[in-house]
Amino acid sequence: MMMMVFSGVLQVMDSSGVSPGLLHIKLLTLVLMLGSSLLCGFSPVCVMRRATRFSSDPGSRHRVLSLASCLACGVFLASCLLELLPDFLNHMRDTFSRLHITLHYPLSEFLLAMGFLLVLVVEQMLLAFREQTSDVSLEKQALIDPHRSRSSLSSCAVDAGLRVFLLLFCVCVRAFLEGVSVGCQRERLLETCVTLLLHKALVAFSLAVRLTHHALRRTLVAGALLLFSVSGPAGIGAALALEGLTDGPQVQLVRCAVEGLTAGIFINVCVLESVWQESGSHRIHKVAFLLTGFALVTAVLFSKV
Repeated sequence: MMMMVFSGVLQVMDSSGVSPGLLHIKLLTLVLMLGSSLLCGFSPVCVMRRATRFSSDPGSRHRVLSLASCLACGVFLASCLLELLPDFLNHMRDTFSRLHITLHYPLSEFLLAMGFLLVLVVEQMLLAFREQTSDVSLEKQALIDPHRSRSSLSSCAVDAGLRVFLLLFCVCVRAFLEGVSVGCQRERLLETCVTLLLHKALVAFSLAVRLTHHALRRTLVAGALLLFSVSGPAGIGAALALEGLTDGPQVQLVRCAVEGLTAGIFINVCVLESVWQESGSHRIHKVAFLLTGFALVTAVLFSKV
């Protein structure tokens, strides 16, 4: 089945006059991206499951998982501030330059703010709904433990589920758009593909750590990792199949809007998650692991220069 898809794409691209060498690099990147994302995503999940099964000290397990989660937060924070945000601003500037439109309003910053505030609005709406429909057991638990109010208990549950969903949404959208960019690119393709493979492997590892940290069910973790692994190759395949259509001004405007909202959501999720990770015990170790994750993504992005 995969070979039939590849042969069909080859025929379409040959008819459009694209160099076979560039096409082979893109198809190879598609396969390697899928394989590396699956490998780097499911490997930490399996290792952590086995470590939990054979380790008898729950404190050490929690400490290791917390430090690994700080490393993942550093990766996401660097991906957002050093890659997603600059790419969005560059795409906005290039798109409106091609359309010969001069903006007198900070539209890019407005889209970022809308994405950032969207998370806040959705969280507060969910919390308000949860407080109205909370059952008696939550009230009893709050009465038993006077230091934990009902709003704080429901806030923890809502924040965890919502932020995991938003994180998965952001990384999948970003992976798909990067795949589209690779599928449309013709210059410095090999360097871009190598950098993208390394970066996607780091993101897949970090996503697996964050999902495991939230103690989700195995089926949800596996589905989330599979969705992320398929997003990048799907973007490459879409760009190859729709060669020439992705460069239109309407498509570029829609892409800029999606990138802006996604960047705003990602900033909210990453920054608040990073601040939360620094709280509690082992502060110095957590900050060190967060900076290590940040440095890893910085080193990968530096290879583009």
